[in-house]
Amino acid sequence: MVRRAVRTFAVASWLGWQIQSNWTDPLLFFIYSVARPLGGTLILVFMFFVVAGGRRGEMLDFFVVGSAFWPLVVFAMQGVAWAVLEDREHFKTIRYVYTAPIPFWAYLVGRGFALAAVGLSATAITIAVGILILHVPIVLPLERIPYFLTALSLGVAGLLIVGMILAGSVFLVSGEAWRLPDAVGQALYLVCGAVFPITVLPNWLEPIARIIPITYWLEAMRRSLLPAGGALSLPGMSDAAVLAALALVTVASAAVAALVYVVGLTRARQKGILDAATGY
Repeated sequence: MVRRAVRTFAVASWLGWQIQSNWTDPLLFFIYSVARPLGGTLILVFMFFVVAGGRRGEMLDFFVVGSAFWPLVVFAMQGVAWAVLEDREHFKTIRYVYTAPIPFWAYLVGRGFALAAVGLSATAITIAVGILILHVPIVLPLERIPYFLTALSLGVAGLLIVGMILAGSVFLVSGEAWRLPDAVGQALYLVCGAVFPITVLPNWLEPIARIIPITYWLEAMRRSLLPAGGALSLPGMSDAAVLAALALVTVASAAVAALVYVVGLTRARQKGILDAATGY
């Protein structure tokens, strides 16, 4: 069973990459994949400078790192739900994939992972621009590499898990289903500390941010790359505590994702709407 899931994941990742990149030549696809999120980040940075009066400091560093990693959040998390929507609404192949002798969940995770690879390239370019043009003091000391890699791995897993929660919900959405992943992504952009610390959120909203893996992942990324000023969202926690909380919340989210996925898939099968196109 594990071997079949791994093989399904690998093939689905390759398939997801082909779907995303086969519409043009590799160079144009790379430019498109990088230019869109990079352009959005630079627009936000320009707005930040206008509001801040050109001042630099910890908040600019916080802002740039969060914006750099957000494309990875969007592509990985929303990619899992988009796999359901594309196969159901556009390609009309979800019935064939689901009835194939493969773990369907591994297929969806693989499709999301392929998009995560696309988002990772945009993240790297944005960080390079932050260092070379904006002079953000981003460094990764040798002793921080294990912490960075562990947090990055847990973070990507957490993003795919949140994506599975979205996929379980999308099974039952009728009409305008494409809007759900985008709406959730935009809400998390404001809640999870992507562009400002969660400490500035209303008192009733901050506890919600603390149960989402993305919050701890972005904090861990900043602490890895901004040793002098990366602890703005969770100032009362040590680096080890942030990593432990990320692991704990990721595991808890996996349990929630499994429940939502099973319930959503089961109800969709019972209602006969698993392959029912709803967007047209």
